[in-house]
Amino acid sequence: MRRAVRILLALVGLGGVAAGVALLVLYRASQEVPDFYEEALAVAPAVHEQAGENLEHQVQTLQQEVTQVGRWEMLFSDRQINGWLAYELPRRFAAALPRGVSEPRVAIQPDRIFVACRYDTKKVSSVVSLELETMLTDEPNVVAVRVKSVKAGSLPLPVSQFLDQITTKAAKADLDIRWLEEDGEPVALLTIPAQHEQYRYKTVLLEQLECRDGEVFLAGRTESESSLLRTAAVTRRNNRWVE
Repeated sequence: MRRAVRILLALVGLGGVAAGVALLVLYRASQEVPDFYEEALAVAPAVHEQAGENLEHQVQTLQQEVTQVGRWEMLFSDRQINGWLAYELPRRFAAALPRGVSEPRVAIQPDRIFVACRYDTKKVSSVVSLELETMLTDEPNVVAVRVKSVKAGSLPLPVSQFLDQITTKAAKADLDIRWLEEDGEPVALLTIPAQHEQYRYKTVLLEQLECRDGEVFLAGRTESESSLLRTAAVTRRNNRWVE
């Protein structure tokens, strides 16, 4: 009987050691930081400030170009985006971040966008990162964002638990977002408004969205209402001839 008890206690002890080792491994994995995030955080504040101001200037230029009928295009770098996130976001839009989230940064690669941020609560402290794939769909002004992975450190997290939070934040920002699933991965369909009160009697069409090495390229055109009506009339005539 005593021998059985000793064996049982030994097994419990081994189980406790194994559990402790497993928890230590999991904890260390949760504390790993993506290389791009570490590099982005190491950038000097003055560099972030200048990059953020450059992004603001480019966005203002794009807004002006979009109001004019014709083609427009713009190139944004991940350095500019990170500069804005580091300098302008905390000063002007800190309340836009979910509770516990801070210091978001991005990295842009061909056909991929990586996003990471600090996530700190009373129970959890880690760097959460997402790998996203973006592309235009056949629907006008609809961008598909495929969520490839979500991680805390190097630990994979279930993506489903974040979808409702993303949808809620998008709704607060007046963004139209729908979800579907392809090959087991969630895909967000984000609709870019084609019309806006600032662009009366005009329609804005997004025609190109390309993620390149360290930058994202946007291009499209703005059409007047009369031009769209003429195009629609020609299309109807052509359809009648086909019939």
